[in-house]
Amino acid sequence: MIVGIVAVGTVVAGLLHEPQPDPITIPGCAEVIQPEDSVRVNYAFAIEGDADNSEVPWRFDSKAQSMTDALIAALPTGATVEPEPFAPTFGFDAGAVRQSLDGQADALGTVTVGNRTGTLTVTVGLSDQPAGPCFAGFVDQRSTQSDGTVLDIQDSTHTTRVVASAIDGTRIDVNAKGVLTLEQVIDIALAPGLRASTPA
Repeated sequence: MIVGIVAVGTVVAGLLHEPQPDPITIPGCAEVIQPEDSVRVNYAFAIEGDADNSEVPWRFDSKAQSMTDALIAALPTGATVEPEPFAPTFGFDAGAVRQSLDGQADALGTVTVGNRTGTLTVTVGLSDQPAGPCFAGFVDQRSTQSDGTVLDIQDSTHTTRVVASAIDGTRIDVNAKGVLTLEQVIDIALAPGLRASTPA
């Protein structure tokens, strides 16, 4: 009788024990935060260790304009862009940066390339923190360029996003929805004129 009780208990315990999924790996990432762990982490693509608006060069009109010029030049040949309804023009606004708390500069617009139209958001900030671990579900691939720039890539059916962490501390977040290929988004993220260390 005792043997029967032990046997039944073993079966029940086996049924209640759920096998753990294999850890997710991400190409190029040495450390990956798993989905079950990410709920305990206040995660966002936003920049960690943000500089305030008194420390960023794009608080000056000349730098904001040169960054806008660099962004437009990095768009695919033949692309057209319209600003969002609340913005007078497409590009970075130094006045908005000076009024912000995080010192980030944003450019938002609707881009048309050939027969595809979608939205493009580019956010540039400054951080003293290196690229951290990759978060499963948010990063599909990490790539390190020859100059040390780290690219975190998310590429899905409708959204392509690349966050570039440059060695001068610039973080460039390029998010395209419904338009632009991965290569085109990477071209924008790597545009030298968007970096803090590039003179206006």
